[in-house]
Amino acid sequence: MTPEPLRIVVVDDHRLPREALCHVLDSQPDLEAHGVDAGPSAVRAVAERRPDVVLLDIGTPGRDPTSTVSELLGCGHPVGIVVLHTQSDLSLMQRLLGLGVRAYLHKSVSQSLLLSTVRDIAGSRQQTVTITVPSGAARPAAAVPQPTADPGRDAPSSDVLSTRELAVLTLVAEALTNRQVAARMDITEATVKRHLRNIFTKLGATSRIDAVNKAINALVIQPPAARRGQ
Repeated sequence: MTPEPLRIVVVDDHRLPREALCHVLDSQPDLEAHGVDAGPSAVRAVAERRPDVVLLDIGTPGRDPTSTVSELLGCGHPVGIVVLHTQSDLSLMQRLLGLGVRAYLHKSVSQSLLLSTVRDIAGSRQQTVTITVPSGAARPAAAVPQPTADPGRDAPSSDVLSTRELAVLTLVAEALTNRQVAARMDITEATVKRHLRNIFTKLGATSRIDAVNKAINALVIQPPAARRGQ
């Protein structure tokens, strides 16, 4: 039996980008998208359609993103909210993450990262957070461990790993197998493989070793020897 597609509600007051985003999502066999304006129609759509994920654009002038997020989270259906933004307001970012937003993505994000974030959030009710901001912008120190700027390193882009992905990659760096990582984190091997696929996409890696090396070079994780010496 074919599983039901993941339900996504796209909230954007601008019709063209809303329809474009729905088209990208609907092109995936495991995703089903529905677009609405912000405000009461968005709350009704979430209450009626009971989506797995809401993609919320916060660039509309005159709307308070914190109020919109609070209304969506209070509609009676647990949902993972992904905020889409164009400006890096760190104070607003912290407030929205504090309310329960699961991801905060800049609109320049790649299609592959957007899709992997949607699937990752839909597949887990745990509080994993993904943040992307424009290259060179300041990042919130208390959110998710970020690559430290170092012009001498070939660091990954602003695409960052969720807390669960960081945990998986840290254990992989210790040369643990997928089965050992699954046992250590109390998750299934299939979930470990899914996290690794997302990690490869975000880091542009082609293998486990390549992903570990890129993450260490970008200071996303510490080398195993350094952790043992702490």
